Amino acid sequence: MPRVRLSDLPRHLFDVTPGGFWGIVVGWVLAVQPVLPAAQPPAPSPPRFPVTGRVSYGPYHHDYPATDIFGRCGARVVAPADGTVLEVGRRDRWDPATDRGADRGGRFFSIAAAGGVRYYGSHLWTVRPRLRAGTTVRAGDPLGRVGHSGDARGIACHLHFGISPVCRGTGDWRARRGVVAPYPFLRSWQRHGHRSPAAAVHRWQARHRCR
Repeated sequence: MPRVRLSDLPRHLFDVTPGGFWGIVVGWVLAVQPVLPAAQPPAPSPPRFPVTGRVSYGPYHHDYPATDIFGRCGARVVAPADGTVLEVGRRDRWDPATDRGADRGGRFFSIAAAGGVRYYGSHLWTVRPRLRAGTTVRAGDPLGRVGHSGDARGIACHLHFGISPVCRGTGDWRARRGVVAPYPFLRSWQRHGHRSPAAAVHRWQARHRCR
């Protein structure tokens, strides 16, 4: 079989410009490649009841809207919804001699979720390691353990659970502790329902402007 030298081949076979032989081949290959759809974000998770195991809670709180969810000391506390962590308090700074309002929750977390809703949980025994502001969580992700830190010292272990608008996001402890009663939403989630507090939160914010 005779050898074929490169110099004997037609020059257009080596032309890589758009109109050349290889340019046409490459263009054809790219044209027939399947167009993959853009990656879609994960679907929102259904809401989750924030304390695992056997619990007890009621429709009323003492002087502002919130719910105390009593459970086993050390029971797991989970994220009630998909969201982003706003604040984490790992140290129990409450001192009964000063009784500062911002310290009453002891160890705590707050999460910004869809619809401008903020969820707050406090009196924790421990907070999950490496949980910090900016952490993205999914409903059901562990956040800590039920305890009695802060001004719940000496009281049965429970999670103080509050719902509010995001407002300033940090430092506004009066709003953060709870402005919308959580009870009807907790009842829904405990029964695997999807009731959202977003509308109630928006109504409160429209009336009060986070004050």
